[in-house]
Amino acid sequence: MGRKDEYQYDYLDDNERFADQINGALFHGVQVVKADELEPADMQNVYLGREVGRRENYKTISDKVRMWRGGLLHIISLQNQSYVDYRMVLRNMLSESIGYHKQWKHRKAAHEREGDLTSGTDAFFSGMERDEKFIPIITLVVYCGTEHGWDGARCLHDLLEIDERLKQYVTNYTLNLYDCHAHDTFDEYRTGLRQLFEVIRYGRDKEELRRVIEENREAYSGIDRETKELLEVVADIKIPEEYGEAERENGNGARRRYNMCKAFEDYRLEGKEEGRIEGKAEHLIQLVCRKLQKSKPVAVIAEELEEELSVIERVIEAQRKVGSYDAEQICKVYMARC
Repeated sequence: MGRKDEYQYDYLDDNERFADQINGALFHGVQVVKADELEPADMQNVYLGREVGRRENYKTISDKVRMWRGGLLHIISLQNQSYVDYRMVLRNMLSESIGYHKQWKHRKAAHEREGDLTSGTDAFFSGMERDEKFIPIITLVVYCGTEHGWDGARCLHDLLEIDERLKQYVTNYTLNLYDCHAHDTFDEYRTGLRQLFEVIRYGRDKEELRRVIEENREAYSGIDRETKELLEVVADIKIPEEYGEAERENGNGARRRYNMCKAFEDYRLEGKEEGRIEGKAEHLIQLVCRKLQKSKPVAVIAEELEEELSVIERVIEAQRKVGSYDAEQICKVYMARC
């Protein structure tokens, strides 16, 4: 399958899920944003990395933008990383500032074309009238890392060494952050986002995940294909095609729904999935070891094996703990951490 961020990007392309993400994370499940109220928006209205100068590329990992009632809603999704981006506060500040600056540039250019600002006035030098307003930009950061919860800064003050006497004079910036690890229930979600967050939140505890699936058996017995594929990529849970069945929808065509309950029972509870995963991991470890013995850099190994860098780093960490290239022993250490 493709990169994990690409799957999350496509998943939120659906307006129902986009609205569900906003309502669940910002409004605690209250249906403030309606799917039919969302309109396409130009990403460049929010973000334009070239304007910061130099050669640095500040492109977000995965984001989706919609216009809603005269404002821009911007979701940045971070998932399946072995690290938390500790500069995220700075990245968000920069992207929103550039978004507002771009709006001003468009406004200024429009005035210049019309020639409607009197030379020598405050408005002329400002490039805008006093009463003109900009489109608000709301950025939501959704963290779905499977290793641990968000432990980075949540506001600008967290990143500063600052004298308490000066703190009130230093403008703060706060992240709109949603970390599924900080929640125990996900009743505020109405789409497959609920299953996504539950699986990520409890995926490292099989018994707890089994409890969650049993308590929500109806939802897990009929997940849609898009949610199935996202779970497979983000949470490394395999739901074979044999667990899907066609469903008539509004009499037009057929969709497939997948029974994750049955897949979980057959594969995880009977130990089949663990064996499959362990076998796959040992094969990967063997390949990594061969390349390590050829002194290849970790980034090169990840690229050649078409694996995430974080996965290769975990294999190398396990190899170093073992102190040899014994794939079986390395696999035991690797699986213990997973």
